[in-house]
Amino acid sequence: MEQKIVRPFHKPFADTNNVFASLDAKSINALAAIGADITLILTGQGDIIDVAYADQTLDRYNLNDWVGRKWSSVVTEECHNKIEQLLDENAQNGTTRKRQVNHPAAGQPDLPVEYSLLSVEGLPYKVAVGDDLRRLSQLQQQLVKVQVQLEAEYRRIREAEGRYRTIFHKSELPIIVVDGETGNVVDLNLSATNFMRITAAKVIGKTVQSTVHRDSRAQLAEAINASRHGGSRQHAKLQLNDGLAIEATVEPYRENGKSNVMITLQPTGSGADKNLQTVDMIALDSFPEALVIINRDGAILNPNERFLDLIHMMNRSLIIDRNLNSWLGASPVDLQVLLSRVKDEGQVRQFSTVIRDEIGTTTPIFVSAARYEGDEKIGVVITENQRRETQFSVPSPSSENGTSDFSQLVGRVPLKELIREAADVIEKMCIEAALRQTDNNRASAADMLGLSRQSLYIKLKRHNLEDFDAES
Repeated sequence: MEQKIVRPFHKPFADTNNVFASLDAKSINALAAIGADITLILTGQGDIIDVAYADQTLDRYNLNDWVGRKWSSVVTEECHNKIEQLLDENAQNGTTRKRQVNHPAAGQPDLPVEYSLLSVEGLPYKVAVGDDLRRLSQLQQQLVKVQVQLEAEYRRIREAEGRYRTIFHKSELPIIVVDGETGNVVDLNLSATNFMRITAAKVIGKTVQSTVHRDSRAQLAEAINASRHGGSRQHAKLQLNDGLAIEATVEPYRENGKSNVMITLQPTGSGADKNLQTVDMIALDSFPEALVIINRDGAILNPNERFLDLIHMMNRSLIIDRNLNSWLGASPVDLQVLLSRVKDEGQVRQFSTVIRDEIGTTTPIFVSAARYEGDEKIGVVITENQRRETQFSVPSPSSENGTSDFSQLVGRVPLKELIREAADVIEKMCIEAALRQTDNNRASAADMLGLSRQSLYIKLKRHNLEDFDAES
């Protein structure tokens, strides 16, 4: 069968007879191996007849052991189909495109080689010309290693950013971060948005002067410039757009080669002595019960940590200025009754109600409250109760102060529950009276009350009157 001629060049040598006529077998062998890192001589069925290579570092792969074996048997399993494709493509075209295969090696990485398979006129064998890709593989591995390291570093940076951003937004101090060069707001935390009653989207990217009243803007700009150029902390008394008087602390810091500023806000007149304010916070948080300071309208001024735990809130700033009736009482009426009693009596003890947390759980509580600082503030102490104080003592029919027992519960128990419990009390009193009048004759008592015997027995059990003695 006539061998197919390989034409690897668009313009081959013109005078091949004179140029290559004098070449002996040794010279042809050199030409066959030159320009390739590994050269294989194969039969048409893919058996390896001989191997040639130039790099002595390939000795440790024992390439000479390949001789006499099938080409597909000296590559890794996933490369078997590539060997078949090389042989099939060579049978059809006489030459092939390059394909990378891996040769396994005991105790060391696989040997990657990129082969093309050629057929030469007059030569009854096929020639596999291979490029050693170890250097490229090392570069690829280094690249992968660098990518893994970059991913790890990027993940570490993201985790750090997330951690510090969480701390930033959970801080109770209102903080605004400002670009020192443009004066635009870069970021602000949740406490700042609540403090200024604005949304972050309306502020970020705009000048920080727009967040304060027009009469205070020049003063704020002066404090920022003095802080940036002097490198020191500056204080300025300003006024927000809603008229609230505040004190701003402007402090510079370095970021990406430029000087930015961080502005901390606090209201003036509310705890002007910062040290005293810190002492008050320590005292609040050290109190063993839930304690919250409210104004006369019920708006929260300062809660302690125990109160935050009770309603499952993460940050004081989330509840400051919100009304206590958002959590206290089965309805807003409870807080109104409490505030009314505090206003009239100065203090209230053991006011029975419930507390509602952010996850929908209702807990029975006792509330004690007292006013102070000229009736401007009210301190509210909340104590958890395992059992609501809705079990009323049943006055006897002859008791003169029976109605007064109920009047004392007004303001301590929601009206709906008071009516329900009062009805139970009256029902029990009527059953007791009927049993006394009939000398504990259950059938006669049922007729007197207009009940069936079965209904009477159910009510006796409900009110724990099964063992009722008419003479007691």
